[in-house]
Amino acid sequence: MTDSQKHNLLTPRQEVFCREYLIDFNATQAAVRAGYSSRSAKHLGSRLLKNANVQLCVQNLMDERNRRLQIDSDYVLRQAVALHERCMQQVEPKTQRGKEVTDSQGNAVYEFDATNALKALELIGRHVNVAAFKEKIEMTGDTMNAHFLIAPMTGVKAQTFAQNENDVDGR
Repeated sequence: MTDSQKHNLLTPRQEVFCREYLIDFNATQAAVRAGYSSRSAKHLGSRLLKNANVQLCVQNLMDERNRRLQIDSDYVLRQAVALHERCMQQVEPKTQRGKEVTDSQGNAVYEFDATNALKALELIGRHVNVAAFKEKIEMTGDTMNAHFLIAPMTGVKAQTFAQNENDVDGR
C-alpha cells in the first residue's frame, strides 16, 4: 500500500486533525479545531497520534512544508549558529532612562543574551550529536563491560573488568 493510499484511509476529520496538529503540535487543541468534542479531545488527540496512518499523514505534511519552505537540517543549524553568535556579541550599550550605563571606570556596559545563547548552543550541540548534551546514551552489542565506557562520563572509577553479568550488577 502506497503512502497516498494510506492517506486515503483517513476520515476527513482525521485529515483536518493532521493539518491542525502542524500549527502548534498540540494534539488536544488540534482535535478541538478538527471538530472533536472538547471533553474528549485530550484522549482522542493522544489516540489519533498513535494511529499509524495519522502519523504517516503528519510526517508527509511536515515533509511537504519543509520542502516548500526549504527548511532542512543545514538551515536549522546555520540559523542556530547565527543566533548563538548574535546573542554572544556585544551589541548596543545598556541604557537606563535614555542614558548609557557605565561601570566604575566610565566604560560602557554591554549586555548579551546568555539564556538564548545557551539555548542556541544546546540546539547546535544536539544537532551535531555532541555527547555533552545527551540525556540518554544508547548502547548496543555486548553491554557486559559497558560500565567501563560509561565510567569516564559519570566520574565513577571502574576498578576491575567484569567477569560475568553478576559483576556488572554488583551482586
